[in-house]
This record gives sequence, structure tokens and C-alpha cells, in this order.
Amino acid sequence: MLTEEFLKDNFLTAYFIDNERKNIEVQTTTEDKKSVFTTIIPFEENNPQYQALSKYMNIDQLHESTYQKNKTEKEEFEKSVLRIAKRDGIILDNNKIDSNFFPILVKSIFEDEKNADHLFALKLALFEIEKIRDSNNEEIKKKLRQSKTKVEALQAAFELIK
Repeated sequence: MLTEEFLKDNFLTAYFIDNERKNIEVQTTTEDKKSVFTTIIPFEENNPQYQALSKYMNIDQLHESTYQKNKTEKEEFEKSVLRIAKRDGIILDNNKIDSNFFPILVKSIFEDEKNADHLFALKLALFEIEKIRDSNNEEIKKKLRQSKTKVEALQAAFELIK
């Protein structure tokens, strides 16, 4: 049971744990300060535990704490997903290209030649290359823009960087 007296020396933080904002998780330390534990209390203004909590954290602070906790959890989740995706080769790490990437690239260029989404992404990536973007050869740049296949786009790019 959370009391005002206990929270005075042991309160750490609190936040809502559900979207309906009906339950609050309160984190406190043990009296010896060696452990942290949580208590779930209902968000009811007449509840004695909530009344004790409200002496140390008002409703605005409770909402802000909930927002910050959710934001931090989301960022950590996204970092974990990204780390796993890079590890499993689902996405590429710009700092190292795995040799497994090249068969996928070759297959994409020669066997899925007219995929419009891939062609568009390839053209964008090619125009990010300084030698292509800054080239004065407008005729070949136009040829690159108007290419209908990935092979045509690459041929134009190679002409521009020669």
C-alpha cells in the first residue's frame, strides 16, 4: 500500500500503463534503496494511493512522464528492430556490403528488369552520385531520366561517369 509517508523518501516515477489511462504504475525504491519495485494503482481521484501519489506528481507531470516513457520505449524498439534487420540481412548496412547482396542486385537488374518502383529508386540513387548529378551532358542525363529499364538507366549512368 502506497502512502504519502512512504513515497516521501522512496518515490521514483509514475506513468499510465494503458491507453484508457485507468491504471498507473508507480516505481519506488525499497527502504534500503537497494531495489526498485512497482505498484499498479487505479487512476481514481478518491483512491488513497492515488491521493498519496498526487502529492509528489500532479496529473500534468503524470501525462508527461507517460509520454516520455512511451517515446523512449518506441525509440528502443526501433533500434532493436533495425539491429536485428541488419544482422539478418533484411536491410543493408551502409558501412558494409555483404557479399550476399550482389546476387540479389544482379537478379533485380536482369530478371525483374521492368519493376517500376525499383527503376525509380535506381534513378534517384544514380542522380545522387556527384559525377552524374553535376554532369553537363544534358543529353545523356535526359536519356537516364527517360530510361525504361534498369539496364538502360545503368548504361546511361556509365556513359556519364566515363
